[in-house]
Amino acid sequence: MKQSVDFQDFIDEVIAKNDIVDLISQYTTLKRVGSRYQALCPLHNDKKTPSFSVSPDKQLFHCFGCGAGGTVIHFVMAKENLDFMEAVKLLAERSGIAIPDFRSSAEKDKANAIHEKKKRMYQMNAEAARFFFSKLTESGGEVALSYLRGRGLSNSTIKSFGIGFAPDTWTSLVDFMKTKGYTEAELVEGGLAKKRENGTAYDVFRGRVMFPIIDLRGNVIAFGGRTLVDNQAKYLNSPETLVYKKKENLFAMNIAKNSKAGQFLLMEGYMDVVSLHQNGFDNAVASLGTAFTPEQAEVLKRYADKAVLCYDADEAGQKATDRAGEILRAADIKTRVLTISDAKDPDEYINTKGKEMFEHMVTSAESFIEYKIGKIEKQYNLDDTVEKIEFVEQIAKILANIKNDVEREIYIKKIARKTDISPESIKTHVANIALKARRGDALKERRVEKREFEARTGGRQDLEKMRVFNAEKLMLNLISERDVFLEVSERLAPEDFSEGLHRRLAEIIFDCHKRDEKINVLKVLAQFPEEEAGCVSEILSDDKNVDNRKEAAKLPLKIIKAYQMKQEEKDLAEGGDTEKLQEIMNRLKKDKK
Repeated sequence: MKQSVDFQDFIDEVIAKNDIVDLISQYTTLKRVGSRYQALCPLHNDKKTPSFSVSPDKQLFHCFGCGAGGTVIHFVMAKENLDFMEAVKLLAERSGIAIPDFRSSAEKDKANAIHEKKKRMYQMNAEAARFFFSKLTESGGEVALSYLRGRGLSNSTIKSFGIGFAPDTWTSLVDFMKTKGYTEAELVEGGLAKKRENGTAYDVFRGRVMFPIIDLRGNVIAFGGRTLVDNQAKYLNSPETLVYKKKENLFAMNIAKNSKAGQFLLMEGYMDVVSLHQNGFDNAVASLGTAFTPEQAEVLKRYADKAVLCYDADEAGQKATDRAGEILRAADIKTRVLTISDAKDPDEYINTKGKEMFEHMVTSAESFIEYKIGKIEKQYNLDDTVEKIEFVEQIAKILANIKNDVEREIYIKKIARKTDISPESIKTHVANIALKARRGDALKERRVEKREFEARTGGRQDLEKMRVFNAEKLMLNLISERDVFLEVSERLAPEDFSEGLHRRLAEIIFDCHKRDEKINVLKVLAQFPEEEAGCVSEILSDDKNVDNRKEAAKLPLKIIKAYQMKQEEKDLAEGGDTEKLQEIMNRLKKDKK
């Protein structure tokens, strides 16, 4: 019990030392309106009408558009996509609060066990990397070393990246790792071995050049293996494991994070990256056998806000460029595209043209928007009026998604010069498309709100339920003040509330008043799951702006009681208790007077 009390004290301190107005101001512009602040919601696509409200007195926020709400912790959870404890830790660090360890012995033991398991897997991967590296210069590794030499790699580059060779045998790695104390089960779990039907283990990587994948802390977390023959898949990559998540890591990011270039060069393959590093481009990285992800964009953004896409010139490379470019721009990373026409990939280009030419290509790389415009332009004949109109229509859709007004203006002027159409006409067309998109987003939001409301009230068509639902919300807000509670408590009980969340909130409020305790909004919120925080916050944070709260409570009280008696009347009519039914009807008539 002491632990839970201490934990709540810690949470209260975190909230107290992170003023909600101060923190949210870092994400959106707050405007003072009476006793509270309003803003465009930073948690959803709120573009025109401020739907986001912050109560500095109660230290709560609520958005009437997306339904989010709660304390500063709930805001950070929603905005930064964190779980509860991650958000608490972030806020604690922000305000200089020491983070105590509240875990139970069982939780600590479980965490320690996972930590030790990860530690052993890191060690196992490092041992495997040493094994592969040693095999490169041993008998059987000549073909791999010859391949690397043919790609122009020096001994220092091979050593720097830890490039190795997996012998073309079935159990070389398994047998070696057993001598180091690792079991077949550990090798299978770590993605280094697989099980046959008879239960014996065999090597995953065989006859391949091996590239260790290293995380930001320097741990070997996985491997990529390149085939040396044409009848196999070009690359074979480790499966995801306890220490390896493909979408969250980038090849060579452990080196590139220290680059002074101020931007990253994003490649498709391991060899492209290695070749560029050897030629002095220490900011080259690559995704890991899968399409570029938003998580990888966030990793890049920690170290630089610029990126150049250097994908292959084939159709697959262009599709990858389109996808990665959209993800990078969504992450507010300034994105350029390097288009290679004289080689199949960056590695071939730099080895045939030289690093000076490649550096010039990087410097002159066009913006991602220019790249997209160029691709579309190739599809149209701008000397033809009809095709010119279609071209402008396609480009306008792209420009309508640009948030920066200055950037949009620059591209509008470029398209105007290219098509001999006035910038004003293009600008108007772009604005109309953007307006339609906003209206579409707003319609989607309203549909979501409608579905959520219907789910909670039993259907929008039931006007009586809507009326009772709103009356209950108002009453819960009003009785959070003790004088209003005392005025209505003789005629009102928690079971009079028809809706689940409302009833649970009423029980908490009634219990606090009966124990003569002041309603602590933050502690009330702590008793509800995260997905209900927005609803509770909305109810408790709204000041209702009424002069006489006791008087204001009379109407919702009458609505709630009338609905309750109607429900009782229905139940009794079905049960045949006519005497009790007459008593309820008399009470209904009295309340209507």
